[in-house]
Amino acid sequence: MDFFRKTQFSRRSIIKSAGAAAVGLSMPAVLRTAHAEEILTIGDGGGDYTTAWTKAYYEPFFKETGVRVIPVERQDSPIAEVRAVVETKAYKWDMCATIGQDAADTLAAEGFLDPLDLSGPDAAQIPDAMKSEHYVATELLAFMLAYRKDKFSEPLTSYADVWNLEKFPGRRGLRKMARDAIMVALVADGVAPGEISTVLADETGWARAFAKLDAVKSDIAVWWSSASQTTNFLRTGELDICPTFNTRAQFVADSGTPVGIVFKGGYYNPFGVIIPKGSPKADLARKFVAFCLNPERQAVACQEFAFGTTHPGALQFIPAERAKILPSYPENLAEMAQLDYRFWGPRQEEANTRFNEWLLQ
Repeated sequence: MDFFRKTQFSRRSIIKSAGAAAVGLSMPAVLRTAHAEEILTIGDGGGDYTTAWTKAYYEPFFKETGVRVIPVERQDSPIAEVRAVVETKAYKWDMCATIGQDAADTLAAEGFLDPLDLSGPDAAQIPDAMKSEHYVATELLAFMLAYRKDKFSEPLTSYADVWNLEKFPGRRGLRKMARDAIMVALVADGVAPGEISTVLADETGWARAFAKLDAVKSDIAVWWSSASQTTNFLRTGELDICPTFNTRAQFVADSGTPVGIVFKGGYYNPFGVIIPKGSPKADLARKFVAFCLNPERQAVACQEFAFGTTHPGALQFIPAERAKILPSYPENLAEMAQLDYRFWGPRQEEANTRFNEWLLQ
């Protein structure tokens, strides 16, 4: 995946960006007058997400505009919540942040979202694969391989090592979710992460995935269901090998635990912002969205919680050593594929049913 490499920052583009920034600096007084004491309520992922967004976006937006942002924790995949908000017109939040692209696509197709305003220069820099009329990505999360470096004499390098019990003995875990377990199994069996949807186009691919899972099923110590579990498992050593989200593994590594991260063969999923259809503060929400796409602000959020950046100019504002551990760093991104949510969306329920039946066998 090389779309981040395609943007070249020429002297002219830098001067143009500087001019836009200067214009932006003149806006706060105007906005503060227009929106004095106003509140924007945002449904976000809670916990560390709220911490990162508060530092990067909520507090700076208040300082520049006088609009106070109130974060309200919502469900991880708030499709049902958004539907209910729109249908009842009981807008408990004015917009949502940290929404998966798969959920946004479903809601847009069903007519539950208002369009965004992506006419600004920062929005234009976001890759086309990460935005639509109703959605724009503000960060990336990667699903990848984590392991305890202090338990092995040499580093793990791929999902195939999860199956190599002779070379890498130890307690391992897999996600109790059809999509991720099947994707890990197929990559371990030699399928490129970008070819998984093609392989699963017929029954042969599904049979191949479950056969690979059969080979390691009895050696899985934990089938985890919540990403927060993996943070504790890696920290305490309950698991030595565990595919999980990069943010969870990096949090443990940042706290001093010797955790290794392998992006090779993983996938990344964009997360971003939406506005429920009919939101009474849709115009203000659109201004906030534009505010969030600024590369310097995005850099703050991504440093805070190890998100991957979506603006190609954001990495330059992150210290080099920190940038190298993010999923959007070019070398890391090139080893993964973007989640094919359009493939998995209509197949998720059936896949989970089959997977859960397999677990019980």
